[in-house]
Amino acid sequence: MTADADKPQIVVKIDNRIRLLSAVLSLTTWPEQEQAYSPHGVHHHAKATRAFLKDAESHPAVEIMQELLESNLSMDDIFSYATCLNYPGLRAKGSALPPWAPKNWSAHLRDFNHSLKLRELWEAEENEWQKAKQEAERALNTGDPKSFLERFFGPMPDLALRFQPNLAYPTADSMGFRWNDKLWAVSPPRIAWGTNPPWPYDDDPAATFAEVIGAYAKVLLRELLDKHPEEAEAAQKGKLPVPNTFVARYPEWFDQFAVLFVTGVTSIFLEETFSAAEAKAYSVMAQKAHGFKQLPSVIDVLNRYLGSHNDGKFETFGEYLPTFSNALRVAAKLKSL
Repeated sequence: MTADADKPQIVVKIDNRIRLLSAVLSLTTWPEQEQAYSPHGVHHHAKATRAFLKDAESHPAVEIMQELLESNLSMDDIFSYATCLNYPGLRAKGSALPPWAPKNWSAHLRDFNHSLKLRELWEAEENEWQKAKQEAERALNTGDPKSFLERFFGPMPDLALRFQPNLAYPTADSMGFRWNDKLWAVSPPRIAWGTNPPWPYDDDPAATFAEVIGAYAKVLLRELLDKHPEEAEAAQKGKLPVPNTFVARYPEWFDQFAVLFVTGVTSIFLEETFSAAEAKAYSVMAQKAHGFKQLPSVIDVLNRYLGSHNDGKFETFGEYLPTFSNALRVAAKLKSL
């Protein structure tokens, strides 16, 4: 570590507001959806949560969560609702509510939490949660993630990095959102082979870090685009050199760009923090998961940006945005020669 060897930059927390939303999600169609997309084993706590709450599928809090899933909101957006709630009262802070926030959802979540006695479940599973917390702390106690992210997004002196292990749902996806001066990543443990339960967070620290850095980078990328509207508009005019199958999977420009950018940034972080072998392993899996082959070219372009950043030409990646598509096209063409 480069900052304070005795103080990890990423602090691992267990927040009941996030656990509450995860428990509500367990009663929607989401568990079946994620298994249909990619069958995998889930953590014991995910199974225990569904069993504990099995008679509450028609609760209004669950029905609202289902409606949100069927809207255009991302899981990041939905779980960011936790930032609007105080605790333990679970009352929504009006000034913090996003425009999509369902009316009275906080009241229904409060009833869900208390009437179903979720605290009893969490207390019974406390050892599992503390074990996951300790595993995550061991996995995330290295590197200088904040300084790395600042090279792309600019100085963030007051920003604190937080991570929450997620033993319930979603069991395959990580989420990220900002909570005032805190940047949160919420990730399940890494999926194991077949139907085996997931691996511990510290079984492969590089894989855990990949999920966390990816979640942070996606949140910060959205904010960066908002801060640079003209550059973002110019960037969107340049068609990204990706195959039609990739476009079909990610029809929106931001989603296409975010996949390229976030996977590239994550790969560079892994190489700098762990090794080229770890970065290569991640790159191969990411390209297979997302269905594109341009990641080596993306990494070349991002490293070119970092070189210019180090020379003082660009303060943040926002200034480089308009040139990204063309630079990626040129890099991909050179690699094909």
